Amino acid sequence: MSDFPQSERNESSHQSRTPVPPPYPPSRNSPPKRSRWWIPLLIIGGVIVLFIAGVIAFFASLGNSIEEAFNTKKEVIVKKNSALVINFNRPLQEYYPASGLSFGNASSPTPFLEALQAIKRAKNDENIRGIFIKSSGVNTGFARASELQDALTDFKRSGKFIYAYIESGGKQDLYLALPADSIFMPQQGYVTLNAGGASVMFYKGLLEKLGVDVYVEQFEEYKSFGEQFSRTNFTEPAKAELRSLIEQRNKAYNGAVAKYRRLPVERVSTAINHGLFRSDSLLAAGFIDALAGEESVRDRIEKRITASETDGKSEEKPDKKKNKVNFVSLDDYAASNSGADNKDNAGKEKQIAIIYGVGGIRSGKSGGSFGSDAEIASSTFISYIKKVREDDNIKAVILRIDSPGGSALASDLIWEEIRKTSAVKPVYASMSEVAASGGYYIPMACDTIIASPHTITGSIGVIAVIPSFKGTLDKVGLSVDTISTGESSQFMNPMLGYDAAQRARFRSMMEPIYTEFVSKAAKSRKKTYDEMRALAKGRVWSGVDAKNAGLVDVLGGFQTAISIAKRRIGVADSVKVIVQEYPRRTTGLAALLKMLNASGSDEDDEQISQGNAVEKMINNKTWQALAESGAIPETLLAHARYVAQIARISREEHTLAVLPYILDIR
Repeated sequence: MSDFPQSERNESSHQSRTPVPPPYPPSRNSPPKRSRWWIPLLIIGGVIVLFIAGVIAFFASLGNSIEEAFNTKKEVIVKKNSALVINFNRPLQEYYPASGLSFGNASSPTPFLEALQAIKRAKNDENIRGIFIKSSGVNTGFARASELQDALTDFKRSGKFIYAYIESGGKQDLYLALPADSIFMPQQGYVTLNAGGASVMFYKGLLEKLGVDVYVEQFEEYKSFGEQFSRTNFTEPAKAELRSLIEQRNKAYNGAVAKYRRLPVERVSTAINHGLFRSDSLLAAGFIDALAGEESVRDRIEKRITASETDGKSEEKPDKKKNKVNFVSLDDYAASNSGADNKDNAGKEKQIAIIYGVGGIRSGKSGGSFGSDAEIASSTFISYIKKVREDDNIKAVILRIDSPGGSALASDLIWEEIRKTSAVKPVYASMSEVAASGGYYIPMACDTIIASPHTITGSIGVIAVIPSFKGTLDKVGLSVDTISTGESSQFMNPMLGYDAAQRARFRSMMEPIYTEFVSKAAKSRKKTYDEMRALAKGRVWSGVDAKNAGLVDVLGGFQTAISIAKRRIGVADSVKVIVQEYPRRTTGLAALLKMLNASGSDEDDEQISQGNAVEKMINNKTWQALAESGAIPETLLAHARYVAQIARISREEHTLAVLPYILDIR
């Protein structure tokens, strides 16, 4: 029976037979219509993407004029009666390849070498009356900190003052403040002064719970990186080399405190062995000079400058307007020309190139992925070496190395290119914090190796770490069946495990790589194979010990390398030279295009697209914030980052030349 009322049925009989839709909603049993809410969002998103692409294309077509528009920074003018403010809260990196967009008078970060040169220039700059050091958690290595300390000590020879203010922090904060005339801290400040030590995580217990068995092949006993996955503690050789490094660094630190604070070294060592120090305890121990807040320290600086302005004058009160004290940041001062002497210049025909090799070593071109760690990609690094070799105006090359190693193959490719270049012009290696394993393989092709006394270097050896997941599959009830066409079909198959014959064969494949490493090192350092092997075996050395063993030529920092290179090309140390730096530092529009991968560069798209989930997670700003807040130890984050980087390299390179540990020596 129809659901219509009788009257409606009679009326409908006189109308057309065309069906009439019911005047009521569909039944509840009918499927609901799907919402199309995403369509307008998709359209809006597409319009935004097209707009951005159009803007980028428009800017790129305009060239240098727009580039200049993005970099409309005002010239920094350093006024009379200025104090240079060095804020060590932000780490000084070796280089900043892309500084991003600069609007107005925004300052770009200052690389390490520029910071050193700024302090050197300020020494003779009449506008700079002194230095104000601020620190609250210095994050830089001991080698760079030592060279900065030397630069500050040299600055004081001008008779100018240095005041330091430490709000809170660790050993490096006090270390960099030591050259100061006076060190101040607030009443509630503290410095963590722990005795030297190191800590390394071992993963075997966790991997066993997951059923993962790790096969490690290392050349030789000191090449202990893989032991983190196959053991639960240090081997004796690994512990011995680490203890040697820690004790040397501990002795150097305590000696520096004793020297600058005029204290007996035994008293310093005893105090530091107690650990954390409040500001009042530091004052009582003679490690600082007074308790004061930052504004109070600034007032002292102003009084010191204005008082020196009126010394010997008849004025009873200084004219505050005339003698106004200015505080100029290191970033601004480095960007200024204040105190620069442009009289002596070597000219365009005698230039020096500096190529930065920072991070893990891998094959291929630089990925350039936004937010990734620095790396040495062989193809890109080789292109820099070739470029400076073919530039007739470049008379000497400095490779600034800060690398724990990586791919043995990539290191060898770079070594070959350096040898070609050293036959044409002098090539120098300047070692920063770490230049070990693959990071030593590269410098040993240079004419001269310069290392800081605190550089970690050596580690001549190779290693392979190959996991087997057979136990994991057994745990979850998975089985594997195979089809083979020859004896090698299932060679080192991680799902089947590795028997003794496979391990022996794999070792025989790795041994020539180690032999070649030792042979090239022996030839480079003018030693016999046996002499070099005794120094190799994967062992790491401090810069001092490496110099004594003949693994490096000169002890010194970045400035030492530049001075040696200038002397080689016949330029006096006091004369300026034009320096070409690689990678090129991009700014403004170029940085934006690079960030968006729209610059038309020859970067390897395949490498860019290979995102590593672990690395991306660890590099996330949220993780960084947690580490800074203390919720996650920075050492844990740094170590996880290093393991993730090595894991990424090992996806394509089975044999690595890497540092045993991240070596967080404190």
